[in-house]
Amino acid sequence: MMAITLLKRIPSLLIVLFGVTVLTFFMSALSTVDPAEAFARRTLLNPTSVQIADIRQGMGLDQPVYQQYLNWLVHSLTGDLGESLLTRNAVSSDIADKLPMTLSLVAASMFWVILLTIPVSILGALRKNSFWDHLISGFTILGISLPSFWLGFLLLLIFAVTFPIFSVVESGSIRSFILPSLSLALPIAASTIRLFRATLLSNLNKDYVLYAKARGLNMRTIMWKHVLKNSLPPLITLFSQYLGYMVVGSAVVESIFSWQGIGTHLVNAIIARDLPTVNGCVLVIAVIFVISNIFADMFNLALNPRLKFGGNTPA
Repeated sequence: MMAITLLKRIPSLLIVLFGVTVLTFFMSALSTVDPAEAFARRTLLNPTSVQIADIRQGMGLDQPVYQQYLNWLVHSLTGDLGESLLTRNAVSSDIADKLPMTLSLVAASMFWVILLTIPVSILGALRKNSFWDHLISGFTILGISLPSFWLGFLLLLIFAVTFPIFSVVESGSIRSFILPSLSLALPIAASTIRLFRATLLSNLNKDYVLYAKARGLNMRTIMWKHVLKNSLPPLITLFSQYLGYMVVGSAVVESIFSWQGIGTHLVNAIIARDLPTVNGCVLVIAVIFVISNIFADMFNLALNPRLKFGGNTPA
């Protein structure tokens, strides 16, 4: 059943990827900055208009935009994402170097999000309107209000400057993941806690919970065996969406903590008008979005086979 469901999803996912590449490519073409001129001024001393025109022709930028896109698309299907105008390396090679750093950071951040979301949400739902519930609500409001970049600077100030538990710049150790992953995870955890707590409270008011209480089951058993299982699907879907968001949103955190991931690489490429790198990075991030959504759907189906894609209706 999972294989059939996956096959049904593939056409729509390919359309999403195609749409992302078209939008990215043509939006880049609308920029008033000439990539050929930007490249010439970065590599030549006082380039002439003739030199810039030669570079533009060499890059294929003198062709119509749709022709440039088709050329890029055909090469991308073979794994050739072009050559970076900034590093002069193959775009795929640069991405392969940067992506593991970002994925490691995102994995560490997702660990914090899951570690905080499930137990804190359960505590808030079971102790509704108690001191702990109000404390959790205050934390979530504060967490949602704090942008990651501000939180990153705050964590550095407290834990690397005022109390030097960590170094301002660390790399290659588990310690180096703690502050950047927390900066990325805490605002997201605040959002997921609010959503999951509301979902748990909604399910606690369902008839099957009353029936379980009538059977004499205690709240711990009802929560872990019934309520939690029925509340997880929307949370898993939200996790998959945040996974892609964190890959993109990691750029700011990577900049603060000098983390050389794909987010920083993409920002540098945008500033330098390195279009092959921009298109390549966006394509890879879109693929990560798509794959994470597929895994979320498959996991939801494995958790509850009565869920059908598109309907989200428990049978």
